[in-house]
Amino acid sequence: MENSIGLEKLMPYLLKTHLKLDLDFLNKLLVDASKSNKPHGNQEFAKAIKCPVNKNKKLAMTVYGWIKGYRTVPLSKLGVIIELSKYSWKDVEENLISIKAGIRKGEICPRFPIKVDEGLGSIVGHILGDGAIDKRGHYVFYSNSNINLLKEFRLHMLDIFGIEPRIWVQEKRLFHEKTKWMKRVYTLSEVPRGHNVGLFYPKICVDVLYALFGKFAEGKKKKITKKIMDSNKEFKIGLVRAFFDDEGSISSKSYTLRLHQDNPLILNSIKNILNELGIKSNILRSSFRREKFRYYFNITGYDGYAKFYKFIGCTSPKKNKEFVLLIKKVKNSVKFKNKVFFDSPISNNSNTRA
Repeated sequence: MENSIGLEKLMPYLLKTHLKLDLDFLNKLLVDASKSNKPHGNQEFAKAIKCPVNKNKKLAMTVYGWIKGYRTVPLSKLGVIIELSKYSWKDVEENLISIKAGIRKGEICPRFPIKVDEGLGSIVGHILGDGAIDKRGHYVFYSNSNINLLKEFRLHMLDIFGIEPRIWVQEKRLFHEKTKWMKRVYTLSEVPRGHNVGLFYPKICVDVLYALFGKFAEGKKKKITKKIMDSNKEFKIGLVRAFFDDEGSISSKSYTLRLHQDNPLILNSIKNILNELGIKSNILRSSFRREKFRYYFNITGYDGYAKFYKFIGCTSPKKNKEFVLLIKKVKNSVKFKNKVFFDSPISNNSNTRA
């Protein structure tokens, strides 16, 4: 996969998407494509872009709506308009104001081309972890009680999609109890301490993510697609880091660094990614808890701990603290007294992010 993806590459997957463009630019584009000062009056142009013409007024009222700014332009029609003009997709990207799924609400303001980087990997990793894509409403959802992880997800979504989430606070509950929403808040600073929080994002975010990586999550079904596996190193580091923050555990007392989830196929893909990054992991195992199988694998040994910490790390301050303790304990143990160690970055705090 390329390191950055523009609108043109995403167009076949987003044909029903609507765009809001800078009006001055849009009018220049329509005039150039139609070769007319009144694009809405050019019936040949309307026919070429498959827009209906009002029989009485002999005008393409849809095009008129674009010119006046009270209608948004479908991406499918925009592709034809660009072909008829001297303008490029780069020009469109530079003059893009917002994008939404169809004519419905839920606008986002992404910056194209979209970079396939660690931030985007973090979003996908969190969705594969404690997040979800709703099967019915097709919205992005991320849930956690760790404020650092919530801030991380919010910042990456804001950076890539240019949108703030709807934030809902959950009532405190036991593990087996059904989720109950307590109230809506408007910033993460308003969240009561210790409560689980849900961050919600509109359908258009899902459409873009699916266009980039395929249908990697829908309801309870999650998988690591070929497009994800074909992505670059930075993206994969972000994915594994977020997934570990959500689905991993570390204990300096029991010398345990573990990643676990109900889906063994996802864990096997994570193992393959770690292997690509030069980090060895143990075989996949299972345990039977709460009337179902739970799968996990461990990373053991100083070299594995130190490489995971240095190249991937974690956002959770609690996990980061345990990481430092674990690496120091193993390094200072009698068993490893005379061993030359992999250089670990314990002295700096770059692995803990807000």
